[in-house]
Amino acid sequence: MMAQFALEEQAKHLQELFNYAEIEVDGTIIPVNLTSSREGTKVRFFIDVPANVVGRITKRIIKDAAGRICWSDPPGQININKPDTDLRFEMPIQAIWKEVAAT
Repeated sequence: MMAQFALEEQAKHLQELFNYAEIEVDGTIIPVNLTSSREGTKVRFFIDVPANVVGRITKRIIKDAAGRICWSDPPGQININKPDTDLRFEMPIQAIWKEVAAT
């Protein structure tokens, strides 16, 4: 029971930690909307790219309130040709206990 409570608290903190998103489109970094939802120990982050942003997406970036990059795609990992439609990326994160053997 205590472990479940602790994991849910960690998920809440994780959800509050990330505030901003950017994407790289045709070599230019532009800000986009970042939202999130949480169910228990699972947090889903959503990067929303509006229809008026058109081109080749080659990087997604998530930043904290201080503007530090917390996560981004490694170079060459994504290469999406985005047409003039809304697009939403979802990044789910599940808080879990990791057990390690004492040495």
